Amino acid sequence: MDELPGRDLHRVRHLFDAEHLALVIDAMVAGNSPATAWVDDGARPRAVAIWDGAHSLYIAGSADRAGEFSVAISRTVASARPGLVKVYASQDAAGAALAGRPLDRRERVFFRGGKLLIPGWRSRLPAGLRISSIGDEFGQVSSLGDFADLSAEIESCWPSMEWFRRTGFGFCAHDGETIACWCTAEYVSDGRCGIGIETVPACRGRGLATLTTCAFVDYCAARGITPHWDSWSGNVPSVAVAEKVGFRKVETYSTFVTHLP
Repeated sequence: MDELPGRDLHRVRHLFDAEHLALVIDAMVAGNSPATAWVDDGARPRAVAIWDGAHSLYIAGSADRAGEFSVAISRTVASARPGLVKVYASQDAAGAALAGRPLDRRERVFFRGGKLLIPGWRSRLPAGLRISSIGDEFGQVSSLGDFADLSAEIESCWPSMEWFRRTGFGFCAHDGETIACWCTAEYVSDGRCGIGIETVPACRGRGLATLTTCAFVDYCAARGITPHWDSWSGNVPSVAVAEKVGFRKVETYSTFVTHLP
């Protein structure tokens, strides 16, 4: 087993063919998403395990080689104590790489952005709230309450906040003092991105996730970027926002959940 330098991630790109995986791996290849990768053979990799530095593991290639990654996962990933981890792999590969740890199979649903279905969304903003660009209005946004939570979300998906400010984008709804909801780009590559969205618990049920997503989709449309939405299939509010805004379901797929350590 060898660790694969970030500059060589393109060598294992062909092992990830599903659209939900390609979105992530292309962002890692572009350097816009953190990645620590191990391969079974540095010269001719047939299997790979990639950790995003937070809560996701991606294992692809020959399942019979996946057991070679169990030591690296225990030493590097488990020692970081990430807690809940999503494992994107076949059942055989996940079981071999996670060395007998309990795995809970769960379903996720993946959407691709389409035509915005709420063109007049700006008129629906509740009184006293506005939506700001996290990039263009960073100075103001960074002084708002709950910015620490937004910052933590960004830094879990990007190499750094500075990197996000150069390459990423996003929007947040706020009242001039406190952030109520945010929608940020993640897994960014050429012409594509994923979405990270969160509404502060006290502000839920007001349609803010829908409106903030509309601002995000408008931005993407103006720049020729196709946004994508990935959610647990049982997360009814998340799926409802995606469909309401105009995202189209591409696939439903299985992943596994475990806890490390």
